[in-house]
Amino acid sequence: MKARRMKLNNQAKVGLVTILCLLAQGYLFSYILKVEPSPVLSFVPLFPYVVYIYARGSRTWYYNKPLYWMAAVVALTLFDIAPFVYSAVK
Repeated sequence: MKARRMKLNNQAKVGLVTILCLLAQGYLFSYILKVEPSPVLSFVPLFPYVVYIYARGSRTWYYNKPLYWMAAVVALTLFDIAPFVYSAVK
């Protein structure tokens, strides 16, 4: 019997990257940088995912490009962490 490979859809891919970024950000803030940012700042990586879900209804070109959305999530996560890393290095 041949095993089937499970293929993730675009929404699952973007959601998985979002979850991984949120977990990595939380770990960095809590255990490495030892800071507690405001809750709004902690949820910044969720915003591209929420916009992606709303774009789903329009089925435009940017909905079918999950790499753009995943890159946006990663970029916002890094942008969110950068000021705390900079202040920790100083």
